[in-house]
Amino acid sequence: MAGPIFPGPQPSYGGRPGRSALAALLGPTRAAVLLIVADRPDSTTTALAEGIGVSAATISHHTTVLRSSGLITTRRSGGGVHHALAALGEILLGGIAAAGPDA
Repeated sequence: MAGPIFPGPQPSYGGRPGRSALAALLGPTRAAVLLIVADRPDSTTTALAEGIGVSAATISHHTTVLRSSGLITTRRSGGGVHHALAALGEILLGGIAAAGPDA
């Protein structure tokens, strides 16, 4: 991946290497969503859409796929939808980190 696909301050990814491997596996937008949710638990659909630079509908589609894959959890609160990393997401990101920075 040539550079970040979303504008503004980049999430730290908790020191996790392997962004390119994750993007190859999930696609760049889903990878960005997963990494941001890992770095910023309780991210809302709206915040993800603004941070990545895509529509809320696009984020909703990607979070549905990530949730149905067991990588994130989602909860509604008032008018917002909040996302958090699920145990399987933690395992995936931990495995990519273990693969090293060139993964």
